[in-house]
Amino acid sequence: MKQAPFERPAFLPELHHLGALRGEQVALTGHRGVLGGLLAERLQAGGVSVATFAGDINDADALLDWCSTLRCRHLFHFAACVPVTQVEADPLQAYQTNVIGTFNLCRAMIKTRPDCWFFQCSTSHVYQPTSRPEALTENAATVPATYYGVTKLAAERLVSDLLGKLGRPWCAGRVFSYSHARQQPPYLVPSLRERIAALEDGATLSVRNPSSVRDILDARDVVDAILQLALSRATGIINIGSGTGWTVRELAEAIARQSGRRITVVGEDLDPPAALIADTTLLRRHLAGLHT
Repeated sequence: MKQAPFERPAFLPELHHLGALRGEQVALTGHRGVLGGLLAERLQAGGVSVATFAGDINDADALLDWCSTLRCRHLFHFAACVPVTQVEADPLQAYQTNVIGTFNLCRAMIKTRPDCWFFQCSTSHVYQPTSRPEALTENAATVPATYYGVTKLAAERLVSDLLGKLGRPWCAGRVFSYSHARQQPPYLVPSLRERIAALEDGATLSVRNPSSVRDILDARDVVDAILQLALSRATGIINIGSGTGWTVRELAEAIARQSGRRITVVGEDLDPPAALIADTTLLRRHLAGLHT
């Protein structure tokens, strides 16, 4: 049976304790973002010391100074220029932050923490969307439809080429769509929530491209999956998603039900049908290995 949108996938075990991370120091960039902030809180609640980088990752010297103070064996990299509209508005700055900033961090880590496991938060935007709902494996075509995806794919390749050449442990998590109360428009789910909240019961909501398909998780489940990958020091590129696709129409209807609203969702597919759904085979394998 198809799970409900935002429901925790059955294959994602509950993480009751942080195991080997307890008593360690963990390093983190991007703690002001949704995923980075939730990860920092989850770690601290589990008794883990978290060292966050408060500066600009484009400042190579500041990154080197920060890394030289660390005692960590795990470094999570979330800092990035993210909203597609922001990236499109300033592609030069987006490339500088998402690619060169990642290089700055890798270089600083290589020089100061040679045994550190490096997690790069990547995105499903690196894939070429499919015309039909079908699960994308990590070997699927990487033809980004957005410049945000272009920059994140370049950062992935930098991490895999550089850290791979030096034999350093790294993992790139290709995170599919996610949602959390802290997320704000223009992201899809908060935009839908805001529009639905403004409607009267029985009203009609018009959405763009209602047949487009998303694979979406609660952000807290994304964080749990990332932590479990860290505990196993997983390596390589790994999809992080639910493995289930939902149309924009279905998501809007689910949000309306959660809000106690009866609405009718209409809309026109102005762009060709596009789907991004994770094949979670590799993620499941890593999770199963950790819990056996």
